[in-house]
Amino acid sequence: MQRFDFSQPPFDALSPAERQKLEARVDIVFHGGDALILAPEAPVDAMYVVIKGVVREMAGDETIALHRPQDSFDARAVAAGQTSHRFIVQEEALLYALPRAEVLALTESNPRFGAYFYASVSEKLGRLAQRAGQRELQTLLTATVRDANCRRPVFIDGGASLRDTAAAMKAQQSKSVLVRAEAGLGIFTTTDFRDIVLNGVPVDAPVAAHCNYQLLTIDIDDFLFNALLLMTRRNLRRLVVTERGEPVGMLAQVDVLSYFSNHSHLIAQRLERADTLDELAEIAEQITRLVRILCGHGVKPLQLGRLVQSLNARLFARAWRLIAPPELLANSCLLVLGSEGRGEQILKTDQDNALLLRDGASWPQLEASCQAFSDALERFGYPPCPGGIMLSRPGWRFSGAELRERFHQWVHQPSGDALMRLAIFVDAEAVCGDSELLERARDELHAVLRDDAGFFSRFARAIEQFDTPLGLFSHLQTQARDGRTTLDLKKGGIFPLVHGIRALALEHGVRDNSSQQRLRRLVELERLDAELAEDVGEALSFLMQLRLEHGLEQQDAGRPADNLLEPEKLSSLERDLLKDALGVVKKFKAQLRHHYRLGSF
Repeated sequence: MQRFDFSQPPFDALSPAERQKLEARVDIVFHGGDALILAPEAPVDAMYVVIKGVVREMAGDETIALHRPQDSFDARAVAAGQTSHRFIVQEEALLYALPRAEVLALTESNPRFGAYFYASVSEKLGRLAQRAGQRELQTLLTATVRDANCRRPVFIDGGASLRDTAAAMKAQQSKSVLVRAEAGLGIFTTTDFRDIVLNGVPVDAPVAAHCNYQLLTIDIDDFLFNALLLMTRRNLRRLVVTERGEPVGMLAQVDVLSYFSNHSHLIAQRLERADTLDELAEIAEQITRLVRILCGHGVKPLQLGRLVQSLNARLFARAWRLIAPPELLANSCLLVLGSEGRGEQILKTDQDNALLLRDGASWPQLEASCQAFSDALERFGYPPCPGGIMLSRPGWRFSGAELRERFHQWVHQPSGDALMRLAIFVDAEAVCGDSELLERARDELHAVLRDDAGFFSRFARAIEQFDTPLGLFSHLQTQARDGRTTLDLKKGGIFPLVHGIRALALEHGVRDNSSQQRLRRLVELERLDAELAEDVGEALSFLMQLRLEHGLEQQDAGRPADNLLEPEKLSSLERDLLKDALGVVKKFKAQLRHHYRLGSF
């Protein structure tokens, strides 16, 4: 029987043989109240894991952490051989003692385990942020198309008749065939056959003349999640699977759905067919359940946000088409803004949207349609925006001329409120209507911003609104609120990263929406150091992961999701990663202060 719990990071990264070897060397030690376990500059000969009790970590006279059952300490001391902190028993403590020599040997032989001790910030956040002990053995992120056991393709010559093609499909029990023809490789499906019959095409006509040559493919070693995302975005029933560029299989929606327990592709199809707001309300609830399923599978916020953004865009677009009259649909563009526009709003927090209108037209039903849309979103679970950033408010409905005037006000008369309104608009994503209206608006905005260094400094200054809750000795700075000791993840960590990335993107003409895409583009343009960009991206992903999990816990408890995290409820590994992530926030803010000369304001 195992004495040691290997389900907790980083020990979950060990192989069975490594676990057996470590367990043979583990001791159990007991310390009474106020006992000193580790002291500054004293040799460190073991790493400790709490079984029972509480151990207080002290920097001088200040308590900087409390280590509770399943927490470990002190990885940095094990690596360095000494510690600058004192570790004192607060409540009688029963501990596992892992010999330092054995732990260091494992860091050499197991890179993932070693990342806990030596890796860079981005490596630690990237490798260790997933809670492997709480995830399925194979997640959406690690499963590949090959894992789905896709079907072998049925090939047919382009000269074959439609009758012969149908016979081949029946014999092979396939709903599609790949057609080799002079024009290239095409695909012919049962849907194509139905349309042909309805159009009276003779059954002896060659299949090559009636297949689709614009194949959508995915590599067999690509992530299955990417196939899921492509199917959802393009409303597809199947993809051609390739290996080294050659077709080797057909991946149907049923193959994906049989592998995963969620129904995201079916949600997308239901959205296309929905004819009433009642149906859309039911589908909106399905999206919420999907978030919980995928979060439980270990899907990171970046990928999960992209999928939810895609589904939400379909949901909002379908609702707008059901509500708005045709002439309004044809002469407008529905936008989502802020985190929804960036693909970073996973839980239903609030509405952020706007409407662009073509110049020179008016619609008597405009106000009623916009109010009905906001009401529908509230019914779908999206609360009204506290700041009124909704198309039901006249201030977020713009003709082209009105938006140009707003741009000049926001840029040349930049109050704090004007700058934040601009920041929200910069993240805009078109979800329904004429997207050219948004592209023209972006062109006009960048023309207004050209060579205005003073404006960019004022815009970036918002990163200074909130302090980073990380003090000396990497101490997490918390505040007592309603009996809870918390720190604000959004104000202290997520917002300065997102807004700093947004400021650099705006300055350098980057039109990508998501924070991660903006980081990649800034590195390509040599406007941001690649190592810092990697650290920032991983830190943002980890902070969003904590925020998502906290929000789901809040909802489970019947409370609205907030950003107030209680660090004491985190494991020692999560607290260490949180400190690392907030350290990246501090570093990024320091670089932005220098770049924008924020100290001179």
